[in-house]
Amino acid sequence: LLLALGYFAFDKIVLAPRRELAIAAQAQPAGEAVAAPGKSIAVLPFVDMSQAKDQEYFSDGLSEELLDKLAKLPQLKVIARTSSFSFKGTNSGIPEIARKLGVATVLEGSVRKSGNTLRITAQLVRASDSANLWSDTYDRELTDVFKVQDEIAGAVVAALKLKLLPPATEAARQTDNMQAYEHYLLGNELMAVGSIESYHQASEEYRRASELDPSCVAAVVQPRRPLTYN
Repeated sequence: LLLALGYFAFDKIVLAPRRELAIAAQAQPAGEAVAAPGKSIAVLPFVDMSQAKDQEYFSDGLSEELLDKLAKLPQLKVIARTSSFSFKGTNSGIPEIARKLGVATVLEGSVRKSGNTLRITAQLVRASDSANLWSDTYDRELTDVFKVQDEIAGAVVAALKLKLLPPATEAARQTDNMQAYEHYLLGNELMAVGSIESYHQASEEYRRASELDPSCVAAVVQPRRPLTYN
């Protein structure tokens, strides 16, 4: 039984990603890159750069949370976890990874812990020329791991929507302030959660958007769901 379980784990973690990459390579002529749709992305495992190297569980969890949120966007092609995580710990460059996975952009990042504070850095890289399309840094207190992962993932996805996808409505295009628009999109994400706490958080995000850009009518007039208490 132990041998069977061991083989199953080895097949899932090591062999399956290699099979996927081999199939992708066989589907194209030798030396030719996989066709990459314009709106496509691979989320690489975030790197634990903490001195104690004890935050790998958090960085992997954050990467998976980002994958889950991005996969829910129908306009975006997102590479599966087994394929993107197969490059964990390798020295492969972004262009090579993107070519093998057939994506136009790659999201990578790092996690550093100092005391009880986490610093998360994320950056979106264009595969064709390795240009940095977007990057940001988030500092959070490590109180509730899952809450921090969800919050950071929501903020990153909101920023990526602005970079990779066209605005969904005319109202959303009424601001050229990127930070204001990120708060607006994060507010939308929180509204979709559907809890009383998330409604209050969404309201705060809309307020921040309107403070950064008073002309951001989309955030000011965004329809609010009524708050009901049982």
